[in-house]
Amino acid sequence: MADIPVTLRGERYLMRPTYGAMREIEQGLGLALLEVYELALRGCLGVRELALIVFHATHAAGEKFDSIDAVGRSVFEAPVTSAALRESIVRFIIACLWSPEEAKKKWEEAAPMVLPPPAAGG
Repeated sequence: MADIPVTLRGERYLMRPTYGAMREIEQGLGLALLEVYELALRGCLGVRELALIVFHATHAAGEKFDSIDAVGRSVFEAPVTSAALRESIVRFIIACLWSPEEAKKKWEEAAPMVLPPPAAGG
């Protein structure tokens, strides 16, 4: 599985879809990752949820943050409503839940819900 980039405070980090990251995210949120995916598609994840996902996903890729709160401050500044942050989170969750072939199809379905609409007039 390929790593998923996420940018916080102008720095690029990698999120790695692994069993360990998925387990920690599910345990930390008290939800199955499929439920988290549905919330992410609707833009209904709060700063705590986003920080927990990014913390465990980047930790799996070898990135080192001091704490979930440190990630949370960076997520807050992104801001939480950032389309780029939301795209990274959704792509990461898709990579955890589906095979690479299925993940590509899932992203094609999800992209219109996650990405901002193109600007009118080109």
